[in-house]
Amino acid sequence: MKYRIAFLLLILNTLAVSAQESSWIRVNLVGYLPESVKSAVFISLQPHSDRQFTVRNALTDAIVLQGTGVEANAERWGMSQALRLDLSALETVGSYYIECNGSRSPQFRIGADVYDHTADFLLNYMRQQRCGYNPFLGAHCHQDDGYIVDHPTLTGEKIDVRGGWHDASDYLQYLPTSANATFQMLFAWQQTPDKTIFADEYDAAGEKGSNGIPDILDEARWGLEWMMRMNPDSAVMFNQIADDRDHASMRLPNLDSVDYGWGKGTGRPVYFITGKPQGLRKYKNRTTGVSSSAAKFSSTFTLGAKIFGAFDPDFAAQLDSKAVPAFGFAEAVPGNTQTACTVSPYFYEEDNYVDDMELAAAVRFDATGEEYWKTRADYWGQLEEITPWMELNRARHYQFYPFVNLGHYYLSQSNDTAISAKYTAFMRRGLECLLKRAQEYDDPFLNGIPFIWCSNNLVAAAITQARLYHQISGDKTFLTMEAALRDWLFGCNPWGTSMICGFPDGGDHPTDPHSSFITVLHRIPVGGLVDGPVYRSIFDSLIGIRLNDADEYAAFQNGVAVYHDDIGDYSTNEPTMDGTASLSFYLSTMQKAGKMQSSPLSSRH
Repeated sequence: MKYRIAFLLLILNTLAVSAQESSWIRVNLVGYLPESVKSAVFISLQPHSDRQFTVRNALTDAIVLQGTGVEANAERWGMSQALRLDLSALETVGSYYIECNGSRSPQFRIGADVYDHTADFLLNYMRQQRCGYNPFLGAHCHQDDGYIVDHPTLTGEKIDVRGGWHDASDYLQYLPTSANATFQMLFAWQQTPDKTIFADEYDAAGEKGSNGIPDILDEARWGLEWMMRMNPDSAVMFNQIADDRDHASMRLPNLDSVDYGWGKGTGRPVYFITGKPQGLRKYKNRTTGVSSSAAKFSSTFTLGAKIFGAFDPDFAAQLDSKAVPAFGFAEAVPGNTQTACTVSPYFYEEDNYVDDMELAAAVRFDATGEEYWKTRADYWGQLEEITPWMELNRARHYQFYPFVNLGHYYLSQSNDTAISAKYTAFMRRGLECLLKRAQEYDDPFLNGIPFIWCSNNLVAAAITQARLYHQISGDKTFLTMEAALRDWLFGCNPWGTSMICGFPDGGDHPTDPHSSFITVLHRIPVGGLVDGPVYRSIFDSLIGIRLNDADEYAAFQNGVAVYHDDIGDYSTNEPTMDGTASLSFYLSTMQKAGKMQSSPLSSRH
C-alpha cells in the first residue's frame, strides 16, 4: 500500500510542477558582451497583469536591474503573453538570472570572453564532415570517387575527386555549398587575421597537433583542394558527387555500401556541369546555365589565392591560375546550375546567379585593384540590389543562394564614393525589409526571417549583413534586430534551446540531431548548426519525417513554426556544413569585439 501512496504522490508532484510550468524566460545561453544590446523574452500560456522584471546576481541573489517588459505579439508563437525585456543597461561582468511573474530564467553570463573560441568550436563539425579522410573517425572513406556522368564524351570515365565535406547528415557533396563554406571561412580570416582569435591546434589532416597554420585556414584549404579537383580544366567543372540514392540508411561514411552501378561501396557519380537540366531518371532540375557554380569557383579561388599567398605561394599561384578562366566560363554560359536528384523530387533549387557573378568580380577587384573588375562587379551587382528572400519573405529550398551577398560588402569598400554609397544602401535596404516584417509581426523575438527549410542559415546571413553594415556605416538602426537574431541562435527563441550541437556546455542544445553519429556511435556531432524551425505546412508536407520520441518542446509548437530535437526530423534538426561555416565570420567578430571591450582603453558607446 505504501508503494501505491508513494507512486500517487509522485504523480501529483509531477502534475503540480507541470501546472506551474506555464511561463518561461528565454535568454542567450552563451551570454552577452558587456557593451552589447541585451534582451530576453518572457512567454506565457497565461496572461499576467504585471510586466515588471528583476535581474539578480546569481551568486548573491542581489537585485542588479529592474525594468518593465514591453508587450509583443504572443499569439505568433502560440502564447497568451509575451514581453521583451531590455537588459542593455546591465554591463557589469558576472552571472545573473531574471525573474518575471514567478518564472526564473536560466543563469547567463555577461563578460568580454563569452564568445571566445566559438568560431573555432564550429570547426569540430567541419572536421567531422570531411570526406576522403575523416579525422573524427580516424578512417578513410569514398576512396573510389568517382565516375563522370552527363558528359558528352567522358561519361563513365573515372576521375579523382576525393576530399571535401559531406554536405549534411548524408554523404552527398555539392559544389555550391562547399564553395560557399570555403569562402565563408576564408572571409572570416580575411576580416580577422588574428592568431589569438583563430587557434592552431590541428594539422592539415584535421588531427590534433599544431602545424603553424590557423585551423580555420587548414579547413578552408581542405575545401580548396577538393574544388581544384572538381575543376580540372577551364571549362570542365563538376557540381556534385553522389545523389539521393545515398539516402539508404544511417551509416558511417567509411562503411558506405550504396551501389550506384559500379558495385557496393565503390565509386559514386560525379555530375558534369552541362548548363542544362539534369537528372538521371524521372526527376530533373531546372538548370539554365553555368554561372552560379562557375562564379563560385572563381570567387573562392581568388580569395584563397590572396590569403594563401602569405602561407604557401605555390598553392596560391595554382588557385589564382584558375580564378579568371572560371569567371570567363561563367560569363560565357550565363544562368543557374542546380543540384541533381534521382529518386526523389528534392534538390537545391538555386535560381539566381548575378550575386555570384558580382562576388567573383568584386573579390577580384579587391585582390588586384584593376578597374575592369570593379566595372564588371557593378554591372552584375545592380541587377540584384536586395537578396530576394529578404525582400520577398519566401523562397524554395536554397532558391536564393548564398543567403547573404558578400559582393555588396566588397563594393561598399571601394574608394569610389558613388559605388561605396550605392552598395552600402543596398545592404541597408535588405535589412530594412527584415526589420519592417519583424515590427509588423510585433514578434517578441524581433524575427522577420521566413521559416523555410534551413531558416537558421538565413538568420546567420542576416546577422552577417547587419554586422558588416554597421561596421561600414556606423549606423545603429539594426543593432537591436541583429542582437535578437544572434540571441535566437543561442536560446532566446520559443524552445529555449541553442541551435548548435553541444554548445554551450551545460545549456540546452540539440542532443538528438538527425545524424548517423547519433544513430551508430551515440555521439553528438558537436559544433554543427542545425537547420532550424520551419513553417508547420513545410513540416507536414515533407516525405519521410517522423518523430521517434515524445516531443519535449510540445508546449511551444503552436506558433508560426515548429522545431524538434528529434533524430527523425531532418527538416529542423539536421546539422549542415555550409550553415555551420557561415557563422565563422560573425562569431570571430564577436570574439574580437569582446577582446576590444576587455581592453583598458575600451570606451563606452
